Amino acid sequence: MKLIYDHKDEVIRFGAEQIKKSLERGGVYFVEQYAQQGTMLEPSKGIVIRKTTARKGEMNRYDDQAFGIYRTGEVVHIEGSDSRGVMYGCLEWAERLGRGANLQNGEQITQKPALGIRGIKYNLPYAPFDSGDPFVQNEETCMDIRFWRAYIDMLALNRYNCLSLWSEHPYHLMVVSSKYRAANPYSDIEADRNIRFFRDLFRHAASRGIDVYLFTWNIRLIPEAARGLGLPEIVGDHGNMYDDLIHRVGLPLNRFRGQSELIRDYIREMVLQVLITYPELKGLGTSASEWMDGSGYEREQWIIETYVEAIKQSGRDIPFIHRTNMQNAGKEIKDMVQPEFDSSKFYISWKYSNAHCYSHPEPQFEKLWRAWEGIDLETTQVLYTVRNDDVFSHRWGDPEYVSDYVKGMLKPYVKGFYWGADGYLWGRDFQHADYGHKTWAYDFERHLYQFQLWGRLSYNPDTEASVWPYLLREHYGPVHAPDFVTALQHASRIIPAVNRLFWIDYDFQWHAESCLSQVSGFKTILDFIQGQAMPGALVMSIREYAQAEADGRLEEALSAYGETPLDILRILREAAAETERSADKLETELGELRGGHAECTLYDLKAYVEMGRYYACKFTAALELNRFGLSGDTRHQDNAVAELEQAVTHWEKLGFYWSLHNKPYFMARVKRTFGYPFYLEDVRRDVELARRFTSMK
Repeated sequence: MKLIYDHKDEVIRFGAEQIKKSLERGGVYFVEQYAQQGTMLEPSKGIVIRKTTARKGEMNRYDDQAFGIYRTGEVVHIEGSDSRGVMYGCLEWAERLGRGANLQNGEQITQKPALGIRGIKYNLPYAPFDSGDPFVQNEETCMDIRFWRAYIDMLALNRYNCLSLWSEHPYHLMVVSSKYRAANPYSDIEADRNIRFFRDLFRHAASRGIDVYLFTWNIRLIPEAARGLGLPEIVGDHGNMYDDLIHRVGLPLNRFRGQSELIRDYIREMVLQVLITYPELKGLGTSASEWMDGSGYEREQWIIETYVEAIKQSGRDIPFIHRTNMQNAGKEIKDMVQPEFDSSKFYISWKYSNAHCYSHPEPQFEKLWRAWEGIDLETTQVLYTVRNDDVFSHRWGDPEYVSDYVKGMLKPYVKGFYWGADGYLWGRDFQHADYGHKTWAYDFERHLYQFQLWGRLSYNPDTEASVWPYLLREHYGPVHAPDFVTALQHASRIIPAVNRLFWIDYDFQWHAESCLSQVSGFKTILDFIQGQAMPGALVMSIREYAQAEADGRLEEALSAYGETPLDILRILREAAAETERSADKLETELGELRGGHAECTLYDLKAYVEMGRYYACKFTAALELNRFGLSGDTRHQDNAVAELEQAVTHWEKLGFYWSLHNKPYFMARVKRTFGYPFYLEDVRRDVELARRFTSMK
């Protein structure tokens, strides 16, 4: 058979390579024939891969990034109107060949993306937003083009088309300007090496149909740049970014940086040089909020005089993404920056679930915070920032949850999303102990399933369930992959349930996987007694439930809610029980043959069992202590103590399974060492806190 495609189109060629791999695995002999668009001849048997063109006055039969696959006789046709659509069609057919699927004569498959932009939020370890082991341990990895090629190929295979790179000050690594040469600490040789690296990264992304955006934090500098500008090093970022004397809004340093004409011109020049140096860079993103001073209009004017002016000077017509954190999109952004761009090139970015995408698939913060008040959503494009700052160690994978989440994002004004973390990056796997079953180098390989779900389901939220075991067959084998998929789905219901009943907005305030907070350390039973449920999710908090129960109006109160604490407790207990059954079954069937991802995932599953039961005990104890505080009945206090004593046992087991294959690390946003055994005394102290509990005050 013949395989015909345009080999000069790198994006299509990548898709064709996946088909070749599937044919070779299936023992199918084929001959490649290269043909440019418009010169393809119909073979008697084979696969024809091509872009379609519309006749004058007609629309193309395929939308952007869409594809069609159909059979006529012995020929399979893979078509799309653009290179990405054709590539996705190739990827689809390659997988179907691997799964043994086929097409009947005249049968057709068509797909188009549910969300046009399907991206990754990747916080670079260079001048990062915060410091910690995830960034320190990945400084070398993120300057290694081998990592980025592997990572970008993975993104393309899973239908991502956007890679957003975030750094407070990336300019010293990316560009050199004769105007501000002293502000770059690298030698000419080092600077040239860095520029070649980023060009390779951006070009590889382009060859896989992935647009790269660069996000920055406006006026932030590094000490070396400040010194090179003739300014005191304190003007650059150093030390603790949360030092109240330096970094808080409204303080002298922020006013100085915002009002300095020198800094303003430096940032403008750096943005300009980035746009000139990297034509493959798709667009820019920033905000006018964090660590800036002055009124909203003054801050937006700064954005105009730096970023917007640099874009104009570059002569490039690029997309611009304006984040809305800590400000209102309906006032300054709409009045000042949005009119500077064509409506098709301007996006407003919104934190869709704050820091916790693993909570509820339809968060309501847009409505609760009146995000679009004063905004014309018919002429405004929105990109959601989807933050997973909850699960960094254990694998996560619930296709049903992600599908519902994606469908919840399908609104006319929403053009796409990018997901990732502020406190973590999936680079080198520095958490896992380098012995035993570890067979991978990178964290995204360990957490591949999570990446597959968000990429594939944001392209097609109705992806067939049979796809997931097929994609994970190399990790778990074709026989056991379906059982691992089922087990992970049960386990992955635990963290969202916890977040719905115990909600705190931001990542530094609450990390559910560890029960830790930067603000207060380990979250005790006293925190859980007072805990709030997720706003807008129709979840009744523990305190509300106990109060309604004490007032004798529980039945009436329940009518206003979709979930109660008892519902959350049921989910946690059932998820733990189902996960345990699945893990026990897999362990028995795998026996001594387990290893690699299978053994590692088994430990994750067993840890999830104990995590779910720990939180179930803690929530139950919080409810019982609320009842005790309202009624004075000591039986409720006794029940709480018993639950927390049982919680200690579950935490000990959680720490045991974690320690079988993981190492402690210092967390970036939470500013604590991750490792369950380190907090065992805190867990035990909860028992004593319950014994001493006397009131609701």
